[in-house]
Order: sequence, then C-alpha cells, then structure tokens
Amino acid sequence: MKQPELGKIILDLRTQQGLTQEELVEKCNISVRTIQRIESGEVTPRPYTIKTILEVLGYDLEKIKSESLKTFKNYLSINGSEEILRSIKILRIAIVFGGLYFLLGFFEVPADWSRWFENTMLYSDNVYVVLKIFACVTFIIFTYGYFTLGKLFKNNLIKFASIVFMLLSVLLYSFDIISLYTEFINENYIIIMSVLFGSVGIVFGVGIIQLNKSLGNLATLTGSLEIVMSLMFATVVLAWIGYIFMVIVIIMELILLFTVLEKIN
Repeated sequence: MKQPELGKIILDLRTQQGLTQEELVEKCNISVRTIQRIESGEVTPRPYTIKTILEVLGYDLEKIKSESLKTFKNYLSINGSEEILRSIKILRIAIVFGGLYFLLGFFEVPADWSRWFENTMLYSDNVYVVLKIFACVTFIIFTYGYFTLGKLFKNNLIKFASIVFMLLSVLLYSFDIISLYTEFINENYIIIMSVLFGSVGIVFGVGIIQLNKSLGNLATLTGSLEIVMSLMFATVVLAWIGYIFMVIVIIMELILLFTVLEKIN
C-alpha cells in the first residue's frame, strides 16, 4: 500500500471517530507532527507506529491490506496467496534474466553485425555458440515474465505474443548456431525472422498499451516504443535502427516488470 493511501485511511478513521490530532496523540504517545506527516503522506511510518495508531482507532491492519488487495484485484487475475507468491518469484527472476539479456546484447549485436554484414567472425565459433545459448535462455526467461504478466492482467495479446516470441527465439538462435556448420541455411532467414519478430512485436506492444488502465502512462509509453521498434524490424531495411532502439525498449520493459512487482508486493 502506498503511503498517501495509508495516510488517507488514518485521516478518515480519525475523523469518523471525532478525534482531533491532539486527542489521537494522547492515546498513542506519538508527536502531533508525526501524525500530521503520516496523514499528509509525507513519511512512511514504521510498522510498529502504524499498528499502534490503528489499534487506537480500532481498525485491523490486515483489513486495510485486504481492501487494498481487492482494489488491485479488479485488474489482476489472482487466486490466493500462493499464486501471488509464485507470480512474485517469476517476475523477480524475469527481471534478473532480463537484465542479463540486456547486457549480453552488447556482445551479441556486434557479433551478428560483423558476421552477417562484414562476413567476419568477431569471436571464435565456440564463444559465439555459448553466447547465443545464453542469449536464448535469458530472453526466454525474461519473456516468460511477460507471459506471467499477461496471465495476471488477463491480457491475451501479451500471452499470445510472449509464447510466439519464445518459440521464435528458439528457432532464431538454433538457426544462428546451425548456420555456422552448414550452407543449408542462408541469410534469407534473417529477413523472414525480422518480419516475424516485427509483426509479433506490434501485437505485443498493443497488449502492453492495454495495461494503461492499471499501470498508467508507463504502459502506454512502453507499448508505443515496442510498436515503433517492431515496425522497424518488420520493414527489414530499418532493422539496424531497431537494434539501437531496442536498448531503450528493454530498459522500459524491465521498469514495467519492476513496477508491477512493486504493486503486487
């Protein structure tokens, strides 16, 4: 629960009982200034202080938490504490692996550019394969976080796009590795994958924008950036700009996941 929300609840309870701030202070041995700052949302009081104030006002902290969760449940599809805890764990892991995927991109993108556009290998074949495997794994786990997000918010577009993204990533990274050892796969598949990733990314972006009712402008901005980047990949000729744009998009996607995690907590 955010501090302004807690302060408003305490203010409403005190007013309903006809207590002044001074009278509340006498009952719970807390300074008037502290009560004022709590009610105005300026400070985050210690749990003991919150418990003391609410006990004096005859209100149960667990009831407040329950009501706050009910409000958030209007947007979430959560059934019980076990599902909440499981979702929190998945989102935490997704954020960590999303960060790793972001860092790996600074090694992967130059390697791909050198290989496909300059016909040279930036790293040895073994290093390239290991890099691709790690990139694939981190991307899938990161994307699974968004699949979980889609489940939480009952967003079918995000769930669908996440599944397709994970499947395409397995194909893309497999092709990258296999193409090192066979001429059967040529650079034409890059065009196909670029169009496919771009098309799915547009759907993904629209799904993220749909979260704006619960996540506000952050969802709108992140989804819009995702769509712009995906359009670049879909055109193929602008894909190189899309790679640069991807840095911003991944950062925004990580921030969005972290924001949802904080809200659930």
